[in-house]
Amino acid sequence: MRLDSNIASHDKILALLSDPSPKKWQAWANYMASFAWSGGQGTDGRIPNYALSSIHATTGTARLLQKYGLWDDAPGGWQIRNFTARQPSAAATESVRETKRRASAKGNCVRHHGPDCGCWREAS
Repeated sequence: MRLDSNIASHDKILALLSDPSPKKWQAWANYMASFAWSGGQGTDGRIPNYALSSIHATTGTARLLQKYGLWDDAPGGWQIRNFTARQPSAAATESVRETKRRASAKGNCVRHHGPDCGCWREAS
């Protein structure tokens, strides 16, 4: 996952943190956790309602994130705004993992069995 090094001074974050709600800091933490959760689950920024507790969020903190343009309402949950424009998609991430896995299997085959074995092709 990528996180902008200037996120703490982003105008939407500053607006959220100036909100009078006592839940603004929880919402800020929920926003950060939502990136990690989505990246780990491969949801491309989608946060289903049932997953709010996984990032210690509530509907109230989700609404705060929506109010300041950080999340959008989506069917059955929420969508981190601009997630797919700024993060690699789950499909792209999986493709990179698969390429690395195949390269590793090939390297191990050559190292342990010699250059002519090719057993790594069968394991794919």
